[in-house]
Amino acid sequence: MKIIGTTEISFEIEKILNKAEKFLVLVTPYLKLNQRIKVRLSDAFKRVDNIYILHREKELNYNEANWLKSFDNIKIFPIKNLHSKIYLNEDSLLISSMNLYEYSQVNNHEIGVKMNYSDDTKEYNNTLNEIRIILESQYASSTHNFEEILETTENYSMSRLFRELNDKYSFRNFRKGSQSLYEYISDKSRVLVEFDESELYQDKTAVLRSTELGKERYQILGKELKKLSN
Repeated sequence: MKIIGTTEISFEIEKILNKAEKFLVLVTPYLKLNQRIKVRLSDAFKRVDNIYILHREKELNYNEANWLKSFDNIKIFPIKNLHSKIYLNEDSLLISSMNLYEYSQVNNHEIGVKMNYSDDTKEYNNTLNEIRIILESQYASSTHNFEEILETTENYSMSRLFRELNDKYSFRNFRKGSQSLYEYISDKSRVLVEFDESELYQDKTAVLRSTELGKERYQILGKELKKLSN
């Protein structure tokens, strides 16, 4: 997580647009789209399948609304009293004082917070959940399907499972956070669920911390392993 200023905010917004592959979420009260912004957005819209745009109610003019609606993959949601400015793709997130139409106006004094999903997973997911709350303050969940974005970003890694167990419970005489505790958790996990060889260290001593367990294995292991705690 990093605090950034005006010039870097403009750069980060552009990078979020350029790097988006799976999804793109733009929360910006005001959408005044000049040609330069339209080119950037158009490139992203043609590449990304799942796009959400939240803007302030009655602040999107007719021509811009029609241009956005020409893309079938965009979901547009007018929100009463929206003031948040948030830009994110599957890898990066920016919370900023800068509206989208201002991103090339470096004379303004702006401040923002940027996050990476890999380094700031908890904060990233908390921000996504706040966007869901904004949507559901005005729209039924069946009309926005924002859960599909939340599911895409759920972290079901072995590393996260170990952190959660380590934070909440104690196991025998193992020191919290120790490699020996991790190997103990790994051994018990391998008894409870199946792992491919590719999900293990080369010497087969433990499950790779980066292993993506998936929701089902994660929930099974979380439920059963806590029974082994003191």
